[in-house]
Amino acid sequence: MKMPEKLLSIEPNNPEGDWREAKAEFRKGTICYSAAPKNVTYLGLPNPRPWQPFDADWKLPPDWKQTILDGMKERLQKYRSFRLFMEICVRCGACADKCHFYIGSGDPKNMPVLRAELMRSVYRRYFTLTGRLFGSLVARAN
Repeated sequence: MKMPEKLLSIEPNNPEGDWREAKAEFRKGTICYSAAPKNVTYLGLPNPRPWQPFDADWKLPPDWKQTILDGMKERLQKYRSFRLFMEICVRCGACADKCHFYIGSGDPKNMPVLRAELMRSVYRRYFTLTGRLFGSLVARAN
């Protein structure tokens, strides 16, 4: 099995323009499908509904954004390691060669550093003093 040579031959498809403005591409075989509402209900998870990533309307509850922010706030207060991670990542990309999503797709949008940067932008915008004072200007700063 010659996997290292195969990994070296992956050509990333760099998106044009600003990565924060990139549109999501849902292709069969590259996404996780949703659970059936009965399974979501059985597990006690919120918002059981029939939907798939290909649907135009994901039927999210009206307060979905606040739910995400409340969950992130709770975890930031509970886990010091989470707050530390939000602050110390230097975006070196050393984690990319270990990420099965990135290796499988070769798509830079699937690099762990980029996925984490999306979370860090939410953290900077809503959970730091500068983010609360200067809003979206902070979330876009790098």
